[in-house]
Amino acid sequence: MLLRLLNWLPPDEMVEPVVRSRAAAPHDPARPLSILTWNIQFCGTRRHHYFYDGGPDTRPSPSNARDGLAGVRRVLAELRGEGLDIALLQEVDRDSARTGRVDQLADLTEDWETWVSTPYYRSRFVPSPVPKPLGRMDLHEAILSRCELGPSRRLALPGLDEPPLRRAFNLHRAILATTVPLTDGRRLHVAVTHLSAFSRGDGTMGRQVDVIRRWMEACGDEPFVLGGDLNLLAPGDDAARLGKDAKEYVEDVLKRLTDVAQRVPQLGEHTYLPPRSDAPDRTLDHLLASRGVTIEAHRVVPVPPWLSDHWPLFARLRVA
Repeated sequence: MLLRLLNWLPPDEMVEPVVRSRAAAPHDPARPLSILTWNIQFCGTRRHHYFYDGGPDTRPSPSNARDGLAGVRRVLAELRGEGLDIALLQEVDRDSARTGRVDQLADLTEDWETWVSTPYYRSRFVPSPVPKPLGRMDLHEAILSRCELGPSRRLALPGLDEPPLRRAFNLHRAILATTVPLTDGRRLHVAVTHLSAFSRGDGTMGRQVDVIRRWMEACGDEPFVLGGDLNLLAPGDDAARLGKDAKEYVEDVLKRLTDVAQRVPQLGEHTYLPPRSDAPDRTLDHLLASRGVTIEAHRVVPVPPWLSDHWPLFARLRVA
């Protein structure tokens, strides 16, 4: 009972409401669709060394959290100026003690027509790490769109293989899935996710990838695109090159999706910056699209090294 009082324990599937601030139209497949995926690291900035990466810090300073939010908003505005249609965001704090209980999504969506989000870490009080606990947590993944969004739902992902008490206070990862109506009467399925970190070969990554595959297969003949921080190296990458970090990537399971989806970025186009590095050295962020979608161009977008431990992945698609 206490665990349920403190923590949000979501069902396997639930509907998430779409928020509309102004009119949004279906996407015309005659023109390209630009999309990005970005783990914004709760706008906490890399000016701190956080506990989950072996550092001493639980939360950013208030000034750094403000700088981080302003920096993320600036990058999104610049890319929107280049024609960005849809942003798939991970690690968005909406009511978390570590970032001053600021609703970051409310700030980031001011210039967007419509959006939807779902929590994947929500607790009245997280007692770890000791002696500087996280406290209140409300962490979301979100889809921001210029295009009209259809009904949206949250699909739960399997959790880490860990004791029940730890699992209750840990992240409850999910796929957030929606649709974009097309002017020719079809739909484009769009989803964002953030897979588990630190599974270290317990089978979690394979189980989560299998759920993604089932979602892709359920799209049937309709086109789809999914993006997110998958915490998996690109197929063909050698984890051994990462030294002590290689133990985090022992499950080479992303290739289970390659017969139903195409993927970017290419091998060597890195998106993740480890602590104390000014350049990314591995690819953890991926966009996957159905065979009926043409990926006309893509790039990893450099942002200031202080801003986030992930760089955005931007792609221009065309729905056949």
